[in-house]
Amino acid sequence: MAAGCRDCETCTRSWLGRLFQNAAVGLMHICTLGISYLIKKGFRRHCPQCGHLLSRHARRADGSFRD
Repeated sequence: MAAGCRDCETCTRSWLGRLFQNAAVGLMHICTLGISYLIKKGFRRHCPQCGHLLSRHARRADGSFRD
């Protein structure tokens, strides 16, 4: 995975924030027996640069990315 991109909310979060986010997401995947993981990886779009969800990236009013 790349170092991150400047428009990604996850990439620009502090290390402590990413730690808590990863713990919460991991717990959710365990509680749903992996179904949420399959939905996230199979049906959601991801950034080609950092691999995080595109919905977590900042956009302009016209829908384009801020990059």
